[in-house]
Order: sequence, then C-alpha cells, then structure tokens
Amino acid sequence: MSDGTTPTFDPTDGTTPVTLPTQDACCQSPCDPTWLPKPSCVTYTETKTTVVSLAGKPAAVDLARGFVRIIVTYTHTLCLVGKQHGPLAYTLTLLPGEKMTLFQSDRYRRTTTDTERYSVQTTFSQFLSALHQQQNSNDSSALVQVLNSQTQSSSASGGGGVNLLGFSLGGSGGSEQSSGSSSAHDLSTQSSANQFVSLAQQASQYTDLQRSITISSYEDSETVSTTQRTLVNNNLCYAVNYFVRKVLDVYASTTRVTSVTYQVTAGNYVSAVLTPAEIGQVETEYRVAVETIISGLPAGGEVVEHPTLLSVPTDGVVYDPELAHCCALDPELDQAALIKLEREQAEVQRIGLQVQLMSLEVQRRQALLAAGTLEPFDPASTTTVVA
Repeated sequence: MSDGTTPTFDPTDGTTPVTLPTQDACCQSPCDPTWLPKPSCVTYTETKTTVVSLAGKPAAVDLARGFVRIIVTYTHTLCLVGKQHGPLAYTLTLLPGEKMTLFQSDRYRRTTTDTERYSVQTTFSQFLSALHQQQNSNDSSALVQVLNSQTQSSSASGGGGVNLLGFSLGGSGGSEQSSGSSSAHDLSTQSSANQFVSLAQQASQYTDLQRSITISSYEDSETVSTTQRTLVNNNLCYAVNYFVRKVLDVYASTTRVTSVTYQVTAGNYVSAVLTPAEIGQVETEYRVAVETIISGLPAGGEVVEHPTLLSVPTDGVVYDPELAHCCALDPELDQAALIKLEREQAEVQRIGLQVQLMSLEVQRRQALLAAGTLEPFDPASTTTVVA
C-alpha cells in the first residue's frame, strides 16, 4: 500500500528509500487497555479473637466474672515487586562443537491428577493456610493433607473464589477462622505482620519442595511428559557453561488493620458489638475498665510494611550461559583462527573503501555536469608508439 509519496533517489549512497504509510496505532481493532505499572497483589484476610477478663480493673462494681471479647481483622497483602534467581537446578558444560539434549520434567504434574493440580500461587496459599491452622489450633491435619496432595477441588467457596482455611483468596464467599490470643498485646499489628511473614516463608519452602523440577541429560522411560531442549556449542575455541536456575517471584508484605471491635459481657449485661470510638455506649460502671483494656489495641487503618521480602518459587527456570575462561584449541589453531578473522576484517574494510571511492566518483561526475563539461567522464587512454 502506498500513500502517494514518490521515492527520491540519492546518488551519493546508491540507495532508494522506501516510504511506508503510517499505520494507525490501533489498526482496525479497538485499542488494548494500557499496562498498569503498579505491582499485582494478593490479599489474605485474618481474624484474631481474644477474651480479656475485667477482674482487677478499676470499676464501681464487682467485675470478677466480666470479660471483653475483642475481634481484630487484618489484611495481609503480598505485592509482586520483581523476580530473582533461585537455587541451582542443573549445570552443564559443552566443549567446542559439542551437542547435547536435555530433558526437563515437572514432578508435580506427573504425580498429580488433573482434579488435584493447582497453580504455584494456589499451592503456596494452601500451605500458608495449613500452617496458620497448625500454629493456632495445633492441628496438623490440613498440613498433612496438602503435603500428600489430596486437596480436592471442592474447596472452592460459594462466592466464586477459593477459600483456604483461615485465609480468604478471591471471591466474597467462605468463612473465616479465628485464632485465640491470650492478651490484647498479642493483637498488635507488628506482631501479626511478623507471624504472617514467618508462616509465608515456611509455606514458600514447602512449595519449593513439592514443586520440584528435574533436568537431566537422559530420558526416563517412565516419564510421560518432558520438555526437550537441544544445546549446541558452535564456538571453535571456548567451552560454554550452562547454569540452570529456578525463577523466584519476590513479594513485599504489608499488614493493615481492617477493623477493631469488642463486646462487653458482665453478669446480665451484654453490650452490642462496638468499635473503640463507641466507648460512650458502654454502661457507666464498666466504662473505665473497658477503656483500660482497649487502650492497647491497634488503631483501625494502621499499616505495617515488613522489611523482609518474600521469595516464592515458580514453575519457570532460566538457562544462563557463560563463556569459559580458557581456549580449548592448540596455539597454532588459535592463531589460525585469529588470522582468518583478520583477513575477513580486511576484506570488509576493502569493500567499504570501494564504496567510498564510488561515492566520490559520483560526486565528481555531478560537478562536471554542473560546470557544463560534456566530455567523457573517463578520458581516453593514450598509447605511445615507439618508432
């Protein structure tokens, strides 16, 4: 397709430029939405519940049997901030001219059925939820279930997401599991953030152990699906070292206090579920004691950014080639290769000079035509006859 522009001829370099029409950015289909520069994040919701006795607190009445039930909801956010090299999975050295085929297989996909197979992020969330349950209820059944790869697809909640025990991932359905704390001090935002990052690091290690990738130079007869890759070292002098490493996703963890509520129970008095700002709705005789308890609670909206970055394994690997330091050729062969390279460089230089000479000749002829000289460009050769 042409836009009517006539190409111009440039005799100085002998090229004829081709002008192409300007295409619309969106062509004939609607434009794609812009890529967002912000990192993608995954959110986990955790609810902690603690019961604090009113006994011993200052009050006008006897509070020996009274207590305050405190519920704090946290939102743990893991935002993807980059990627990094993981542990070394395989190493290979190819000598000059050597060729080798590698077979890469995923153990997880070979040992699980389609109904029990999940993405790396789902496996990580399952381990994180199971470890959370084990920490707060001393029940390791969920962890054993995930380790045995027996998680069924029925874990999907009614809200369209996947409810993973104590943490909610996606959707709006599913229940939340509460963990008991001995005192209001355990409900601090920093303490909850540290516990979450610690569990996330353990979940990452479990995920890395389960989602192992095998790379070998021979094909296992029992392997059903493998990724075959042929590596060839066409270098005549240096060997090439290949370092195969796993790829890790790096996340930054942020913990935010979503809500803080409490309920006072003393004898026949049971208050509504209140927030710290609604302390005025508590009966007067209990108000001072309740204020003493809730004064140490985290404030709603408080945010803690954990300084430790979390690395989560992925299904990908990267092949990093590295040129060896020493040449594998004999000195004479090495010098012969250098001489051949110098000869090729000289040939390229000769062609470049010829092109420059032709360009100068074109300019000379144009100058002659502009001056009105119509004589032949190349003067006739003169022959001297010797008598």
